[in-house]
Amino acid sequence: MSVNWKEFIIYSVASIIGITFISFGAALSETMNMGLDPFTAINRGASSLLGFSLGNFQLVVNLILLAIVFFMKRSLIGWGTIYNMVLVGYQVDFFNGLFGNMFDPEGMSLGIRILITVVAIAIFTFGVAVYMDADMGVSPYDAVAPVITDRTGWKYTPVRIATDLLVVLGAYLLGGPVGISTLITGFFAGPLISFFSDKITQPMMNKLEEAS
Repeated sequence: MSVNWKEFIIYSVASIIGITFISFGAALSETMNMGLDPFTAINRGASSLLGFSLGNFQLVVNLILLAIVFFMKRSLIGWGTIYNMVLVGYQVDFFNGLFGNMFDPEGMSLGIRILITVVAIAIFTFGVAVYMDADMGVSPYDAVAPVITDRTGWKYTPVRIATDLLVVLGAYLLGGPVGISTLITGFFAGPLISFFSDKITQPMMNKLEEAS
């Protein structure tokens, strides 16, 4: 089967850009001491306890999840899956170092921190919309709920909420950065992602598809 390399490169770049926005928003929120998304939060907590960098630990966890998904529902895996599992942890570490030199959350008012966190969540959810609409596969963690749904026949939404709740609880118990941003990105980001997808990223992808 022939590969449209121009299309592959365009969507790969879009996927990586989306992932970078995700990492940027997550790191900015963490810098404000407002928490991380559930999956990154549990990995941050566990990696800190074990003395690993977030990037290295999250990569190992993603590899384990990828192996499980590969045998249970490999149709969910694509190049975007690989980009996500390799890049997010390291990018969050990179942006954390950058923002640590730019911001002093202890010297900032709560109102300013909340305002910056709102911006961070908007950037994060925009990144998710770009990544999803590039349609190159889902992240290993995002594949967990569909795999469970496929195997059990249970509905996706309650399964996803249950898995996110368990991960948030695990993050809290492991001392991960759980906060307002964790709750919002974990459970209430859907409408924002849908908004960005409908208004910006899906039309953008349609134009890219026409150009390719």
